Amino acid sequence: MIHHPPCFSPRCSGAALLAVLWVIALLLGLVAGASLLLTQDLDSAAAKRQVFRARMLAETGLALAMNPDVKPDDTLLRRQINDEEQYEVQMTGEDGLLNPNILLQNEDRETLRRIFRNWGLELSKADGLIDSLLDWVDQDSFKHINGAESKEYGNDGRPFNRPFRSIEEMSLVRGMDLVERANPEWRSWFSVLASGKLDLNEARPEIITTITGVSMTTAQNLQRNRRGPDGIRNTQDDMRLDLASALVMLGIPTNSPLANILSVDSPTKRIVVRVRVGDLEREVAAVVQGAIGQGATSILYLTEGNPAKDETTR
Repeated sequence: MIHHPPCFSPRCSGAALLAVLWVIALLLGLVAGASLLLTQDLDSAAAKRQVFRARMLAETGLALAMNPDVKPDDTLLRRQINDEEQYEVQMTGEDGLLNPNILLQNEDRETLRRIFRNWGLELSKADGLIDSLLDWVDQDSFKHINGAESKEYGNDGRPFNRPFRSIEEMSLVRGMDLVERANPEWRSWFSVLASGKLDLNEARPEIITTITGVSMTTAQNLQRNRRGPDGIRNTQDDMRLDLASALVMLGIPTNSPLANILSVDSPTKRIVVRVRVGDLEREVAAVVQGAIGQGATSILYLTEGNPAKDETTR
């Protein structure tokens, strides 16, 4: 076996140093890569923990709101758990809105005409739109005088010939483009989950005014009375009106036909839970059926996501 003497020349020393530096650089790269992967894993785990915690808090708020003994002004529905975590629950009656399916089922042209006229539609345009809405929800193919059946839609599958399953579906009806231009917020007036009677404790003044014909000032006075001295909804000084008192405030006789379409209670409630965990904000919205305080409730609708810009979407 031949043994080579060690190399002590400058060339050999330079090569050895270069190899050492290369190994060090490789090790530094591996350490940096491992640190980056570990940081990403830690960030991912922290984000997952945030989402999990937010969901737990949202479900807690929803469960509390569905308890028959919890009222909208209960302090349990608004909690600051610590500097990083909090949730707030809002409960509103769905019957503060109008159910278009029931209005059309009853062929309540007068109410629909008042709504569309209030939004600025000419009488002839309003009547034509009502005919188109009726053609959409009825089960036959016979067209109302100014309505629209399959021929008017170009045989593209419309109308669906069934009740609306969502408010957005109403926008597909011929003539609703006029409503969109006249009142872009029209969706906030309706809910397909409402019972059909307008809850005077929940309805906005503009809806009360349109449906009953009372002045806006009268409807606003009713709202101020039910919100109590602080003027804030769902606080402990709120005053829940009975139907007789509400009718007196509005100047509507108890034997008026309007009394048959008005109420002061909503068997269907909308619950919105807003949660913050650190910099993460989440929202859960549900519609539940069953009078609060009168037994168990059932969930009709549930959605989860980022806080909505406009919670009036139904």
